[in-house]
Amino acid sequence: MTADACDFLVIGAGVIGVSVARELRRRHHARILVVEKESAPGRHASGRNSGVLHAGVYYKAGTLKARLCVEGNRRMREYCRLKGIPVNDYGKVIVARSAAELPVLRELYARAQANGVHANLIDGQALRELEPCAKTVDQALQVKDTAVVNPQRIMEALVADAVQEGVEFRFSCLWQGRDGSEVAKTSQGRVAYGHLVNCAGLFADQVAHGFGVGSCYRILPFRGQFYRLRPESQVQVRGNIYPVPDLRNPFLGVHFTHRPEGEVTVGPSALPLLGREQYRGFAGANAQDSLAMIRYLIRLIGRNRDHFRSIAWKEIAKLSHTGFYREAEGLCIGLRKDDLLPGKEPGIRAQLVNIRTAELSSDFVIEQGPRSTHVLNAVSPAFTSSAPFAEYVVDTMKVDA
Repeated sequence: MTADACDFLVIGAGVIGVSVARELRRRHHARILVVEKESAPGRHASGRNSGVLHAGVYYKAGTLKARLCVEGNRRMREYCRLKGIPVNDYGKVIVARSAAELPVLRELYARAQANGVHANLIDGQALRELEPCAKTVDQALQVKDTAVVNPQRIMEALVADAVQEGVEFRFSCLWQGRDGSEVAKTSQGRVAYGHLVNCAGLFADQVAHGFGVGSCYRILPFRGQFYRLRPESQVQVRGNIYPVPDLRNPFLGVHFTHRPEGEVTVGPSALPLLGREQYRGFAGANAQDSLAMIRYLIRLIGRNRDHFRSIAWKEIAKLSHTGFYREAEGLCIGLRKDDLLPGKEPGIRAQLVNIRTAELSSDFVIEQGPRSTHVLNAVSPAFTSSAPFAEYVVDTMKVDA
């Protein structure tokens, strides 16, 4: 059977796949085809995240995340203004729950300064003026550049722009592997390509392994469950209230986010899963993923790199409504258990794990293969960073390899 043909084949129509496709089209004016197994774009992490545009306060100066996040934040805000997409740009505060967290709070301030982020250390009185219900010990960090958007609105606009620019999309089209060199097998037939870009998110490792790339990496999915703050709650949130994170691991903890539509979300949790699309209960779990995930978790807990055991225990505690409430009530004054209502559909974080070292990958990971580029780790702040990140991916591509 004759294969369809394109110059660049992009797997995955999340925010990274769409952004990379647009950048390829701008640079090469070639035929760009995006294949997506779902019936619409952004059905997973790109459309299910909190919508927070991160400022770049968490990342060490000089890392890829730090550089791309700061620039991505600026450009995403500008994109929203151009498209008329609502933005809550009130900023956020990071609060300390104990005196032991103050050194980390000051380290975040130092990182913010090094990365060019607009942030200030403030006292309790200034905190009350910004977020009257937030509570802290001694000091808090105000991060002015943090904003919140509706990620689904962003995805709709990005795809519409991509189509107008000449990018082609093929939905309900499942990647099924390689058919020799430079030909892809899909559920809608064979596609010949000049270069393939793997932006498959939760399945990026499996696609990469088919090219002999990233053999030391596996995706470990974590489900992020959110609650909604009861509208009648006495807790009022203007922007975002975040805890001081444990900088040894990539999770930021439960936080309060005021979305542009007015709803306040509380979360997320970060529960390791037995399936890459296990959104509710055990639906989506499968034997192959379950065995692999259990094996990786045992190694992660046993090696305890990045203090993974403490992560595991905290997340187990948040499985119950009471445990989740205890985590959230440390950030604000007046929160009641019945203020936490069932939230929106959860999202799943495609966290990359190095199975040789039993470590969670904290920075973006991109590897090259035969006529292919593989985006293996594009977790938060990838949504914020998507425009400059796409440029970086295209810069790294060895198109003639």
